Amino acid sequence: MLLLEIDEQSRKPHYQQIVEQIQEKIENQMLPPGEKLPSTRRLAEHLGLHRSTVASAYQELWALGFVDLRPGACPKVRERMQLATVERRTPAGVVNWSAIASKASNAVWQTSREWEQESGRERKETGIDFSNLNIDYRLFPLDHFRSCLNQAIREHGLQLLGYGERAGFSPLREYIARHLQGHGISVTAEEILITNGLQQGIDLVFRMIAEPGKAVAIESPTYSEIIPLLRFCGLKPIEIPMRSDGMDLDVLEQAIAREKPVLVYTMPNFQNPTGVSTNQAHRERLLSICQQHRIPILEDGFEEEMKYFGRVVLPIKSMDKEQLVIYCGTFSKVLFPGVRIGWIAADKECIARLISIRSFSDLSSSMILQAGIYDFCQNGHYERHISKMHRLFRKRMQTMLEVLQREIKPAWASWREPSGGYLVWLKLAELKGKTPDLPEILRRHGVHAAFGDSFFLSKSADLHLRLSISQLNEAEIVRGIECLAQALAEVYG
Repeated sequence: MLLLEIDEQSRKPHYQQIVEQIQEKIENQMLPPGEKLPSTRRLAEHLGLHRSTVASAYQELWALGFVDLRPGACPKVRERMQLATVERRTPAGVVNWSAIASKASNAVWQTSREWEQESGRERKETGIDFSNLNIDYRLFPLDHFRSCLNQAIREHGLQLLGYGERAGFSPLREYIARHLQGHGISVTAEEILITNGLQQGIDLVFRMIAEPGKAVAIESPTYSEIIPLLRFCGLKPIEIPMRSDGMDLDVLEQAIAREKPVLVYTMPNFQNPTGVSTNQAHRERLLSICQQHRIPILEDGFEEEMKYFGRVVLPIKSMDKEQLVIYCGTFSKVLFPGVRIGWIAADKECIARLISIRSFSDLSSSMILQAGIYDFCQNGHYERHISKMHRLFRKRMQTMLEVLQREIKPAWASWREPSGGYLVWLKLAELKGKTPDLPEILRRHGVHAAFGDSFFLSKSADLHLRLSISQLNEAEIVRGIECLAQALAEVYG
């Protein structure tokens, strides 16, 4: 008779105890393939259990592939592949993923690995981190958002647990449409698509136009993750140099005549990485150029809310009578990055096309989070939070600029004062034949920064550092720049 023991004190159901013990005996070859097991009646009598309990155990073993069941016959142990536990798996699989993956995905994977390795090294180090554009989590209005989530669930209930509208939670889209009017943008809720962060919005636009060889005009330098994404989509990035007043529009016109780009990607406010904000005349001319050639503009408004010095210049989308501007916004750079809620405001047909593209990979964003954000905004928490962020970061950026002026010598670096946002772009002095390991020197002095190379498609002749204050308070900013000054003193002597 099969020797099994039932532990009456265990919380595991009796049938589960039978399953685990028989499975263990089979895996340890105490019950070889072909061995017959007792009938349900005999084993039930032996263990003092109901016959249905043993039957349930045998059914489970059959489902797991350990036994064969046939009507009128006793269960029989079958030869089965072993479970692929962590201990039994080979260190490396047999699939050559590099050979199977496309060239584009291999390139994206390699770039991602390099970034992860660099960020991993920085996380292990102590010190002040100017490299990150994440928001200071200490400023998150967690209690207000928690109560708004609870209120949204109470109010909308089961409605939030379905897929919801493909374009997004309609009350939130209506709120965004009203909010954008404060930035001079006149759109309806039907012209807005809620996305899983601004990054998804950009990805959807690129996928909409993706075709090998098509050109896209981008600022140089630009947001680092745009370049590999364009290449992955088979699109050809055309670099348009950034000047002190924004994208060089003379070069853009030459590029349009030569390369015929199908899209222009731009960040008019607090451009990443330079921090440059363009003026009204520049925005008008850019729009006029694109209207003349019927080229859509992808306007990245990732930090639209963070203007806290000088007068506000309205987005390009505010002047878009011909409906060629695709405006992308987000809550991530002011509120909660982890909530991953952004939006696209564009022509209705464009929105419909983007929805159709997304529906094949991501049916919709989280309705619960969208409803929570809507409640947060509708109750005035968002506007109050923006005011708080303006107050805090105006002071933090003033501290940053003052300590840079005090600690960093003109012989080492130069920079322009931004009108808002979180970024300062340092142009380092020429090293005159020296080849020091700048990342290592900075790490040794307890400070981290984003190096300029990752923001250029082509290698830049100049050295740059992007300094972000998005997650640093004033004391941390002062200490970080003092550490940076010590590092640059070592480099330049």
